[in-house]
Amino acid sequence: MSVWEQYSTEQREEYIKFLQVYGALSNLFRQKQGDMIPYLDSKFQETVFAKIFNSQNADIGNTPHDVVSVFGNDRIGIGLKTWMNSKPSFQKVMQLKRYQNDINAVFKNKDVEALAYKISEIKNERMRSDYERLGLSENKNIYHYVTRDEGRFVINECAYPLIDLNKLEKFNLTPTAFSWSDGHKDYKYTFGDSQIHQKFDSSKKDTFLLHQFDIQIIEDPFSFLLEAYFNFIDKAKVAVKNIVEVYLPLYSYQSKEVEEKSGLNAWNAAPKNKGSETLRPLNEVYIPIPREFHKKHPNFFTKDIFEFENEQKNYQGDKENKPEVRFYLQLPNGKKIPSLVTQSNMKGLQSGSNTERDENGKRYGQSALGQWLLVDVLGLKDRKLVTREWLQKKGTDSVRLWRDKDNYSIINIDFAPIGSFEAFMNNEPIPQDED
Repeated sequence: MSVWEQYSTEQREEYIKFLQVYGALSNLFRQKQGDMIPYLDSKFQETVFAKIFNSQNADIGNTPHDVVSVFGNDRIGIGLKTWMNSKPSFQKVMQLKRYQNDINAVFKNKDVEALAYKISEIKNERMRSDYERLGLSENKNIYHYVTRDEGRFVINECAYPLIDLNKLEKFNLTPTAFSWSDGHKDYKYTFGDSQIHQKFDSSKKDTFLLHQFDIQIIEDPFSFLLEAYFNFIDKAKVAVKNIVEVYLPLYSYQSKEVEEKSGLNAWNAAPKNKGSETLRPLNEVYIPIPREFHKKHPNFFTKDIFEFENEQKNYQGDKENKPEVRFYLQLPNGKKIPSLVTQSNMKGLQSGSNTERDENGKRYGQSALGQWLLVDVLGLKDRKLVTREWLQKKGTDSVRLWRDKDNYSIINIDFAPIGSFEAFMNNEPIPQDED
């Protein structure tokens, strides 16, 4: 059964209607006359797909999966794509500029099998990191793509597997590109832009042709939009901002580096018990919160962080009842963990609870957030100091936090592109990760 068939008939029909409407407006974007091939913007495709199919928008900038659909206990990662012409073709699926030196080191030896293995290994590593980030399995994810022919949209779905490293074959090296296969999918890597392309072919056995339908392109969409707007604006509900969004660094805002014994390297601090030789767990971390952040956004974690600090400082009751800034962190993998803002100057965001336990009966501690963030997603396996350079090689150095405007009880968290926190503090646009 295709993933498409797991959505309701009503959802599928509504999705198609939105595509028809957008395609009908294609002349808004056509700067010269030619074939009547309808236009579809990829960001619109992501937004409407997530909206209609009640899916989680998971794209944080050049990540492998755009949305996640949940069916019972199954979390399906979906890559969304659109392009012109339904004939079999190679399409970009991943950009590897950060790994250019690693790939070139293998390329200079002209060992095509080693080159295919290296590129495939990097792609798989990034895929697995996204599995951990989003709580996905390895064998249920798909590409959902819309190809565009003259006057027509065609919807397809195909498997989105890891590359089988044990079956690499059909190597072909040219001065500008390198292609290979694993017997399931065909791939191509272009040296000039460090991009991996995958061949999409609707005739393959792991591909479903889901639906195709005509698009009637409106000759003058400009007049159509003006008339529609002024006829319906009085009935439309004006959008209001109901989400509060901030960013935090995964490094020290002062030194611009990850400190050796705090933050993501808190596991490297001295043992908790004096005289003990027991090392702290690798997943014991916290996210640093600069004082400058609190000054700029004192109302994000609680109604007034400075007023709360005074209340906490003046508290004289039992230690067990001391006021704390507590909430749940909603991870993009679907899990929710109890967390708090703590330490002097409210400088640390970490997980933990004195009363709540996880699915294994273990009390939530500081390691719950660290396990997901540092070990599972970023892939720190050994007791090796985290550096900002290491983070940037992973494609991040910040996290994004957001919550409903009037709800302090649940705060969402996900990774953010490199430079996001600095841009946020400087009131600049958040960078879009171009890898």
